[in-house]
Amino acid sequence: MRYGRDFTDKGLAKLGDSLINCTFSLALSEYLGRPTGERVPNASLSVALELAGLRHVIPPRADKHGKGDVAEAIFAYAWLEGRITVEEAAKILRENLTEDVTHFSRKKEAVGKAFAEVFRVIGERLGL
Repeated sequence: MRYGRDFTDKGLAKLGDSLINCTFSLALSEYLGRPTGERVPNASLSVALELAGLRHVIPPRADKHGKGDVAEAIFAYAWLEGRITVEEAAKILRENLTEDVTHFSRKKEAVGKAFAEVFRVIGERLGL
């Protein structure tokens, strides 16, 4: 498989989208104590990158969709490189979820804060 350390790569972003949603669904299912499937909003991933101190990897003038794509590409790259597993990321997420994750208006921010911890770990391991 060919891929580079290009966090604007649409292929990496697509793979990362699936991995992130799977990881979040696993963590949320464990947190809630029942199976559930959820998608992670781009706004949450944008918050996560900011809180993790990874603003410098985001292209200038990127909107929340573009920031979400970068986050997904970073996650996919880290997973492909063996720097994080879905299970480890789900554990980090689960440990950082709060009851706000079920609240309609506070969910995006709560998910972003939990994912920030995942991206801090990834950032350290990738030397970002």
